[in-house]
Amino acid sequence: MNGSCSKAVFSAVLCTAVLGAMAAAARADTRDDIIDRMAKRLPQLKAYKAEGKIGETFNGLVEAVKAEYWKDETLRELVADENTDRKAFYALTAEKYETTPEIVARSAGIRNFKAAEPDDWLKLKDGTWVQKKNLKDVREPGQEDQKD
Repeated sequence: MNGSCSKAVFSAVLCTAVLGAMAAAARADTRDDIIDRMAKRLPQLKAYKAEGKIGETFNGLVEAVKAEYWKDETLRELVADENTDRKAFYALTAEKYETTPEIVARSAGIRNFKAAEPDDWLKLKDGTWVQKKNLKDVREPGQEDQKD
């Protein structure tokens, strides 16, 4: 085997080993690991919510309220990290209760809408953003303004 071929094989083996270790580490996350990371992010998440830059969505995730806010790299990273952990948490919870992550996420969305502060922004099913104080009754994300 010539030198360049052995280097390529070594690089491929090394990449495979690194990717395998990363995948194993990702799978090793426990609910407590995820909760701990989310708790550490919470003050920054609350600060962006108070500024009106991040809001809760009906499907249990967070997003930037306006497209211009995505220019903020810290906000983008925060939203990505938070949503990654929320999705992992929903998957673990779904597995525990023998349901789907989508059902768990929807329940979280309802809970998050109810727990939102009056000035917090909420994204409805139809894609519109509304502040909680402008909703008549928070029953279910996307169904807030409907009457019985």
